[in-house]
Amino acid sequence: MIKTKKQAGKLLVGLSLFTVALTFNAPAQAASQDECSIWLCLPSGFPGGCGAAKSAMKKRIKKLKPPLPSFTSCAVNPPSGSGSHMSSQHGYAAFIPSHQVCSQYRYGGDRRRCVSWETIPDQYIKGTRCRRDRDGYRTPKGCTRTERFAEVYIENELAGPTYYW
Repeated sequence: MIKTKKQAGKLLVGLSLFTVALTFNAPAQAASQDECSIWLCLPSGFPGGCGAAKSAMKKRIKKLKPPLPSFTSCAVNPPSGSGSHMSSQHGYAAFIPSHQVCSQYRYGGDRRRCVSWETIPDQYIKGTRCRRDRDGYRTPKGCTRTERFAEVYIENELAGPTYYW
């Protein structure tokens, strides 16, 4: 029980200082500088000078961690609209290599013959894995492998191309 107004005042000041300290301190045990660099290097595909960040990401993946650390472990989140709210998305994607499909047929009698071909570029289908059933059919159709991906967003806008590995 608090015995005097003086003790109550000290307790109130102490709690206030504690609250202020928690509010303005950086998060406890922030991610390493190399891990935080992943946020900047991944959207540009790990250009020159980003070797340590790429190594840090590989290390995180080997330890079964997400490819990027939480953004809050790297920086204090500033007010909305400042252009600094960052988030990420990662997961698996089925890869379908480029292939040709018939775009125009010519019919003669009871036959049809392709007279024009269209090339469909490489495609990734995020959120799904390439699967092959016991009869050899692949789902999604035409996929050859499963890859992992990561994306960085700034203010909910994709910041650079999706990174696949």
